[in-house]
Amino acid sequence: MNMYKTCQAKYKFNMKKVKETFSESIIAVVLSQIIVKILGLVYKLYLTNRESFGDEGNAYLGVSFQIYAIMLSITSIGIPSAISNLVAKKTAVGDHRNANKIFKVALVLFSIIGLAGSILLFEFATKISDDYLHVKEAGISIIALSPSIFIVSIISVFKGYFTGRERIKYVAFSQTVDQVAKTFSTILLIEITSKILNTENTEFFAAIASFGTTIGNVFELITLVRKYFKDLPEINREIILSVNTKPVRLKTMSKEIIKYALPISVSALISTFSRNVDSFTIVNGLTNIIGYKEAKIEYGILSGKVETLINLPLAFNMAISNALLPTVSANYNMLSKAKKRIIKTFLLEMILSFASTAFYVFFANQILKILFPNASSGAMLLRISALSIVFITTEQMASGMLHSIGKTTIIIKATIIESIVKILLNLILVPKVNFILGGAKGAAFSTLVSHIIIDIILITSLIKETKIHFNVKNIRKNFKEAI
Repeated sequence: MNMYKTCQAKYKFNMKKVKETFSESIIAVVLSQIIVKILGLVYKLYLTNRESFGDEGNAYLGVSFQIYAIMLSITSIGIPSAISNLVAKKTAVGDHRNANKIFKVALVLFSIIGLAGSILLFEFATKISDDYLHVKEAGISIIALSPSIFIVSIISVFKGYFTGRERIKYVAFSQTVDQVAKTFSTILLIEITSKILNTENTEFFAAIASFGTTIGNVFELITLVRKYFKDLPEINREIILSVNTKPVRLKTMSKEIIKYALPISVSALISTFSRNVDSFTIVNGLTNIIGYKEAKIEYGILSGKVETLINLPLAFNMAISNALLPTVSANYNMLSKAKKRIIKTFLLEMILSFASTAFYVFFANQILKILFPNASSGAMLLRISALSIVFITTEQMASGMLHSIGKTTIIIKATIIESIVKILLNLILVPKVNFILGGAKGAAFSTLVSHIIIDIILITSLIKETKIHFNVKNIRKNFKEAI
């Protein structure tokens, strides 16, 4: 017994030396997101500026990704946070055996769910594009995306497990691999098929771009599986030296995983439906007013160029928030430490979001002309959308914190309110094309208002639940302590 305790103590000491610090995790995700977003911008610049793609191709791609996002919300959105939360809590008390069991049970469970999602999306792709979206050209793009539902479900389990074990670098690296594969495979496939088949078909190119996403997911999954097998000897040692382990039935563990994942998935599904309102109200709502082609272009500007630029800073904020979650979950009983992590994350995200908003508002025209010389319209739309960055950032942080402390009901209620506001404002503003906030600009403004409302609800709830206060006078001190 003494020898066992000695080995355990030595192993724990060694683990402290290899365990990522919070700052290292932040650096890893930021570097990864820089590469991912630069390549993502290259991807979007190539497509938007390419002949026979432009804003119309972005419209086909945009509506297909809206349906893809809905299916991901059902099958995999809640998985990483749920798994990382559960794994972090188990590893914090030394129960590595059940932490690994959570991973294995989730892998089987969500592989089945993901496979069902892929089959459903493949089978109903044409019906969705024709009857629901009323953009029949998007059908083949939805089919090209369908295998990704299954692949992403498995990827999400691996990401959650590695995040819970504080191996954020693995997750960051895999995302970089995904984007590299997606960008280069899309460009190569479009150029090769264009020359071989001698075609400039926008619908076909959009499908190739969608399939590039599936290719990227395959490479990401391979990367994560390799990282798992690399860590397997260490994982097995952790299991042998586990403490505080109690037998848990598979049924009980499955219910616990779903209990954590379901609220996030429901919240994400509501938000996705809310965003999907843009594709429905802009394309369908404006077709009778400005014509089908112009309505598609209007939506293509919003979904292709503007959302791509807005998502650049938001992706950094989301990555930083995700790196924080397992730390808060594992240390919530040590509330002062959790508060420091929250403060640091909030400050980092606010600095980035305010800078991004100012940059887009003041230089919208120049940015679009430089990046999209062949399709540079949409400056006012970019300015309006940029105002949402600060509020979306705050929403991401607050909802992440509330989820990590188990207050998911608040998030769902707030998301429902946000969605109702978004839908109502879209229906009122989008058809008024002659109004300054009509058309796609009306959709962007409704997004801004809905995020302000959900921020008020979430921040108020976060302060109430955690008793955390952001003292402006001590911001510098709090930031230094949090590092």
